[in-house]
Amino acid sequence: MAKVGRASRNASLMRVESITGAKAIGANETGELYFINYNTGATIVVNLPPVKEGAYCKFVWATEMVNNSAVIEFKPASGAAAGVLKGIIQCMEVDGTGPAAEKDGGSATKLSVDGNPDVNVGSYIEAICDGTSWHLSGIIYVDAGATATDALAWDA
Repeated sequence: MAKVGRASRNASLMRVESITGAKAIGANETGELYFINYNTGATIVVNLPPVKEGAYCKFVWATEMVNNSAVIEFKPASGAAAGVLKGIIQCMEVDGTGPAAEKDGGSATKLSVDGNPDVNVGSYIEAICDGTSWHLSGIIYVDAGATATDALAWDA
């Protein structure tokens, strides 16, 4: 492969980072894919970058979050105005017994994902900014018998 071909191929790859603890995402880190490898039994905070039109982040669970005390909170950047999170997150049970969803129309200051019930590998959340608000969407796969409110909470 010519050197030019290698450069363009590598340029098309997403930047990837693993989250194992608290993370404040900088403005220069938008467009990255974050693999969540977290299961240590405490609450961690993931701060989204400052609002900017076109900013984007995707979070994918690469390991199962089975610890009853593990919680991941997605929040806007420190100092952001209240209510800049909105969207809908689908919660699916792995046995297929029934979907449910948790949504917020724009009053939330954080989204919490709880490790009790277990959050399964392949779950994901995407965050897209319109310049004013962060729009969150995705699917959280949980064990049978759980509800969306067991796994997800939008907090004002």
